[in-house]
Amino acid sequence: MDDEYDFFDTPINPYTILVEEQELNINIRHTDTMEQKSVKACLAKSPDKLPAGKYSRLHVYGRLGERISSDWYIHILEELDEEALSTDHELAQSMDMEQALGSAEKFKESRYRKPKES
Repeated sequence: MDDEYDFFDTPINPYTILVEEQELNINIRHTDTMEQKSVKACLAKSPDKLPAGKYSRLHVYGRLGERISSDWYIHILEELDEEALSTDHELAQSMDMEQALGSAEKFKESRYRKPKES
């Protein structure tokens, strides 16, 4: 185990996508070089549960930058192209707004205001 990587919880890639012993596509950052990449990987909380081969420690951080204490290990199956790192910004913004509001909020209508006529 030579390399260590970071995973950050985001609305697009929430912490809940991390499932043990399943292949998934995630964005990670190398802890030392800060290089970001998108990978297809297998994750586990113990290196014994990973496929044979090289594995690395995966540090997981919450949305406020606080480290989530559970240990994760990652076995990278393949690196994906750089386009996989791009984010649909409109989707991300709408998800941030939904999370901030908690639910679809509506303004209270005044009982004195008459509806506009077209």
